Amino acid sequence: MSVARNPSIDLGSAEAIGLKLVAEGRFEDLSEACRAGLRRLADDARIIDRLAALAEEGMASGIDETFDIDVFVEETRAAT
Repeated sequence: MSVARNPSIDLGSAEAIGLKLVAEGRFEDLSEACRAGLRRLADDARIIDRLAALAEEGMASGIDETFDIDVFVEETRAAT
């Protein structure tokens, strides 16, 4: 896949948010703000993927028949 080096992107209403962050000094320019947003999305995707894998692992591990919810609640309350 070929990607343009400096693509023109319509940010819509997100442009105003980016420009506000630049004006506040959080970013040098709009491109830097956009890159930060994309990095955040990538980080969020990695977290979601990891949580999904852990949930799948937990579901595959079966049910602990010895677990007692009442004991768990009491121990949790005592710990706080």
